[in-house]
Amino acid sequence: MMMYCASCGTAEVDDIKLNKCNDCGLARCDKCQKDHLPPKYEQLRRQRAAEVRDEILFRQPESTHLGDCPICCLPLSLIFEENTLCSCCSTTICNGCDYASQKRELEEKLEPACPFCRRPVPKKEEENLKFQTNTMKRAKANAPVAISSIGNRLYDEG
Repeated sequence: MMMYCASCGTAEVDDIKLNKCNDCGLARCDKCQKDHLPPKYEQLRRQRAAEVRDEILFRQPESTHLGDCPICCLPLSLIFEENTLCSCCSTTICNGCDYASQKRELEEKLEPACPFCRRPVPKKEEENLKFQTNTMKRAKANAPVAISSIGNRLYDEG
């Protein structure tokens, strides 16, 4: 009686020998026997595949669509109140870096400055207009943060 491989259907001939599997009792050629997993291993493989799928599905993203804070390199929060926009350089930083900068300025009795570009913070209304001019220049250069900042300010003004 001619025997055939249970996986690929190859017939047992002179140069191809079939081996009987100890776990399932079916005959397989050498190539298919290497690929054949006993039922207990197949169940473990499926379980591990489900675990990997869950790990991929529920893993937290490495960053947000807002990017990372340029100072501490941590992802920026999706809650806008937890981020600070530096109007001088149109850079968004996390409130933690802003707080650390303010704390350092108070402890060392320094002039208030931008945490990112170190440009002094305006004290008078005239200097504040200069910063608005700088934001307009950045908006003309198509800086999306500057354009958004101007839009938000105009919306708030009415």
